[in-house]
Amino acid sequence: MASLHTISEELRLGTDSQTLVRSFSYARDGSGETPREEVFAIVELADKPSGGEDLVRTIFQTLQEICFVGQSQDAYERFETALKEVNAVVAEFRESLPNKNLGRLNAVIGFLGGRELHITQSGEAEAYLIRKGALTTVTEGLAGDDAAVDAFVNIASGRTENHDKLLLSTERLLRYATKNELTKIFSPHKEVTPALEELDEIIVLEGAQTTGILAIDIVTETVAARTITAPEASDSPLAKITSHVNRGVGWLRDKLPEGTRIPSSNNLKIDKNYVILGFLVVAILILLSVSWNLAGKRSSVKLEEVQAALESVQTNIDMAKTRRNIGDKPQAYDLLQDAETTATDLVKSGLAIEEANTKILEIRALRDELDNIRRYSEITPLADISSVASDVSLVGLEDYHGRKIAFDPHSLFDTALDVIAAPETIDATSTLRTGHYFGDRDTINFLTADSKIIEWRDGEATIADTDDETWKSAVDFATYSQYIYLLDPINNQIWKYQRNRDNYGSATTYNENADLTKAVSIAIDGDIWVLANDLDADMGNDIIRIRKGEKLPLTISDLPADVWANPKKIFTNDALKFIYVLDAENKRILRFYKDPPEAGTENRSLVYNMQYLFEDLAEVRDFWVDPAEQKLYVVDSQKIYEVAI
Repeated sequence: MASLHTISEELRLGTDSQTLVRSFSYARDGSGETPREEVFAIVELADKPSGGEDLVRTIFQTLQEICFVGQSQDAYERFETALKEVNAVVAEFRESLPNKNLGRLNAVIGFLGGRELHITQSGEAEAYLIRKGALTTVTEGLAGDDAAVDAFVNIASGRTENHDKLLLSTERLLRYATKNELTKIFSPHKEVTPALEELDEIIVLEGAQTTGILAIDIVTETVAARTITAPEASDSPLAKITSHVNRGVGWLRDKLPEGTRIPSSNNLKIDKNYVILGFLVVAILILLSVSWNLAGKRSSVKLEEVQAALESVQTNIDMAKTRRNIGDKPQAYDLLQDAETTATDLVKSGLAIEEANTKILEIRALRDELDNIRRYSEITPLADISSVASDVSLVGLEDYHGRKIAFDPHSLFDTALDVIAAPETIDATSTLRTGHYFGDRDTINFLTADSKIIEWRDGEATIADTDDETWKSAVDFATYSQYIYLLDPINNQIWKYQRNRDNYGSATTYNENADLTKAVSIAIDGDIWVLANDLDADMGNDIIRIRKGEKLPLTISDLPADVWANPKKIFTNDALKFIYVLDAENKRILRFYKDPPEAGTENRSLVYNMQYLFEDLAEVRDFWVDPAEQKLYVVDSQKIYEVAI
């Protein structure tokens, strides 16, 4: 049997400054085997707390979001899930109030899935079903007891029929109208709009104070499609002009002396030129009137469009918060992106600039919250290397016994607190590419662009030898125990060298099955972690985990919205429970928590945790993390910066 549709109309009576009444309806059309579904509600906050509008809007957005998510669940299960989230929203709002007192919440919420109706209520609100001349209170017994924590406790379910009328009221309507009166007013083939007008007259006479009613007519799709209200003739420009003319004639008659007649064309002899002139004047007035009317309508339409756009932005923001609360970050990102696009378009068009910019700031703050972004601005440098070398262009940073060692392509700068030593030349001809501390030798080792390894310790730099004729090519290296590992994407290999007493042994191959052709950086904590820069939209395949030469399973989850543009360096060690990745293009460092391996398996996962964004720096070239002090050190082309993490 086909799904039923609805026609709804709202009546608000006598709402005062202390009462907030809002109604809501949202439908999803059916397709194939999926029936049409609609969620609707009427809510009254009798004591109108501060922020009540936001609460009601969040309730409605929560219903809209969750009732239509997860089509594998039946309508009842989705409705139940949505109500649990609504209860959480109400509870959170109540806790945010200074006196923890929300006041009276009178509400009815319904969900129509196909022909199945599920309904709940709170407070004094009631819902009535009128079918074939009989009225039933369908929310009877649904309210929780006085000790109930949740606003919405129980759900009633039943099957609807064509020509059913459903009345959702913020209070008991039977105080003002009898069952017979209601069934007569809302007869099966009577439209809800005139029926509500009749009801309005009754409940006003009976002394109703603040009442909100949502009347829903359950009909076939054909009836719903043809229920279109035609514009009244009085809305046309010509009708308005006629009205103005008639009022003008009436005004003129009132001003003339009693007994004076307005001449007509039958008893006046008028020059034809005056007739033509008169027609021209009238025509001009008509054109002006029409143009003013149309201009007014265009202005009204533009204002309505702007307001609709702002409401759309706010709706997406509220929906994004709902998705965040239930852990659906991808959907929250999409909603925020749509909201920001709409708000940005408003700013570009010069419409509602202040309001739209306020929304954009809110969107960005929420996105920062979703991705746990920590922004740094106006950072005071820990050390300004340009004070001892004005033309310095740093390429890296390393720590040596608590002293920060910065280096450019040929020289090293040893810093301790705010003291910067004179530059030390490491190699005047070769270009330093990267450098790392080698604990086994208590040295900082440097890799050069022409494939040399240079060891530095307290002012002395020595070119290291290997049993091989030359060192293998590499873009980066890492040290662990008495070994050094060179990352060679050209040959898809990691070369392992053992440090002997006076030199390094011969290179042995380490990688067996990992694709390292796009690798840019390497770090070791027992596992070997390799960072690839493949410039695709998937960050989840840019970190590779290797142990004993074999690529092992790795899952990367909870990724942020913005994909990194230029992943340059990976950093970790066995003293850190996190992995850090430098996204140089976006001047940020991302942090991932290292889950321990799953028991009995080789599986392991990384969970995105947060990111550090350096807004004011022109660039971030390298970084180092101090696990003991919980500090992060970064360098641009000339300065070292220190921030707490």
